Amino acid sequence: MQYQAVVRKFGPAHEVVGIERTPLPTLRRDQVRVRLLARSINPSDIITISGAYAGRTTLPFIPGFEAFGVVEACGEAVYGLAPGTRVLPVRSAGGWQEFKDTDPSWCLRVPDALSDFEAATSYVNPMTAWLMLHNKIGLRPGMRIAVNAAASSIGSILIGLANAVGVEPVAIVRSEESRQRLHGRLETVIIDREDSDLAAGLAGRHGLDAVLDCVGGPRASVLADALKPGGHFVHYGLLSGQSIPNSFWSSHPDITFSFCHLREWVHSETMDNVQRAYSDVAAQIAANVIATEVREVFPLEQIGEALQAALPFRIGGKVLLASGGARLVL
Repeated sequence: MQYQAVVRKFGPAHEVVGIERTPLPTLRRDQVRVRLLARSINPSDIITISGAYAGRTTLPFIPGFEAFGVVEACGEAVYGLAPGTRVLPVRSAGGWQEFKDTDPSWCLRVPDALSDFEAATSYVNPMTAWLMLHNKIGLRPGMRIAVNAAASSIGSILIGLANAVGVEPVAIVRSEESRQRLHGRLETVIIDREDSDLAAGLAGRHGLDAVLDCVGGPRASVLADALKPGGHFVHYGLLSGQSIPNSFWSSHPDITFSFCHLREWVHSETMDNVQRAYSDVAAQIAANVIATEVREVFPLEQIGEALQAALPFRIGGKVLLASGGARLVL
């Protein structure tokens, strides 16, 4: 038997996610069973539970795109992955349960240098940041970039990875409190309050090579105004709850625009390439170049309390769902 967090109807996560006790199925001969030890609660989980992706999500389902564990058992046709191996099972949801049966080729190997909690936060945000900086904009020394929501978990990772190659971003935050949470070397910090003029804050800082935007809304156009011709605007989130206005594209014909969705990249790439990228990211975590704050940890069975604690995501730090035996430090 195992505990599973199950969604049987779409809606607010704390209302529709319930804990169920279910028997373990027979392990297929071509799959591995991963005993999950620690799981992150991410915005992508909440958005999926809400029904935003109802067209590609079949009810009922088990949420959780980011979960760490160890291989518990292998089907008889599985080779090259032994019980006890530390892994992140990716390419599908299902992390909010005690055990996950999955294709062994979809398991990223986790180095021993990472603690269990570091491993449980090493995929969604760090890999998304790596993808944007290295695949989307081709980060290199001397580039000038801007990052909004810079005090968020992924914002701090973007700053750390940029600093690692000698780039000091323009950091945009929403409050003085957020400013105090910033770490790393920065070109400047702009506080973009509801009543403030972001354009004035960016004055004199035009000629940016890239903007990494997870807020959206009308401020996207102001950020794009600061790009040099041919500059890259990468959009990867919608914290404002507002879409980028249709006028954005007609008023910025000379920039390069792209979305960034980790899920789409992982599904289109070979797992060898995904593993290479993840190994790079894991090395940066092990070297303390990037880190993710863990704000609170709950047992899986207390999923309701954990979901309430996780929101809002703006306040920084990750809420984790842990099982007995997870280790915080080495």
